[in-house]
Amino acid sequence: MLYELRAIIRTPKLFGQKRHADAKAFCENLGKLILNNRGVVRQIENNGLLQLQNLVRKHGEYFFEGYKVTMLYDCSPVVHQQIQANLKNDPRVLSSKEFSHNVTLKDKAKKTSTERVYGASK
Repeated sequence: MLYELRAIIRTPKLFGQKRHADAKAFCENLGKLILNNRGVVRQIENNGLLQLQNLVRKHGEYFFEGYKVTMLYDCSPVVHQQIQANLKNDPRVLSSKEFSHNVTLKDKAKKTSTERVYGASK
């Protein structure tokens, strides 16, 4: 199943550390989890530094900026549940949103792409 993950990753508090270090480590760990369970990572995008509109409190700290990362991957539903648990417990993740890009059987049965988009034939 094809999934898309959009996450905002914290910037490190330590001076002298690269600002994208946590985002890189997060993507490496998540990618290894997917690949070790026979999944496929299709695309990883670093959308850059994002100034948050409000202060975000996560694991007892306040953050005002973070890196926005988009990842497109294929995996089984069991692995996706592990990924969701990992996102919930990882202190580097300020917020995340997952999307499923799967087509249901009803949509596959429709004949044209226009019917898939608008829901009815003309």
